[in-house]
Amino acid sequence: MSNPYYEDDESAAEDLKMTTESDGDLYRQMTQPILKNLVTKMAQGKYDHDLAAVAFEHLAEAGAKKYAKESLGKPWHLVFPPSVRRKVAASWRDEFEEEAKLGNYDNFLPKKYRK
Repeated sequence: MSNPYYEDDESAAEDLKMTTESDGDLYRQMTQPILKNLVTKMAQGKYDHDLAAVAFEHLAEAGAKKYAKESLGKPWHLVFPPSVRRKVAASWRDEFEEEAKLGNYDNFLPKKYRK
């Protein structure tokens, strides 16, 4: 089924990603805790690539609900179907893994795991 609100899923994913990333409330309430949790899991040796995507799927869902309600006035689950939300979540997970390897999230680590 094609998305009646966007030209294609790629456009919907790009829009969802950009609007969610620029929302300060979602960043403080969801993104920071997710980053802290995942970087701590990495330090503990308990990080799971697939479960990290699930964590970011929750963020994608929250972003979809908020954006569709406030800006579009359309049903969020139709505007941003599961395939779009999963695509955005996988992108965030991949970006997280790259940045974490560079040490860019070390500030989120509890002191006992800092080098």
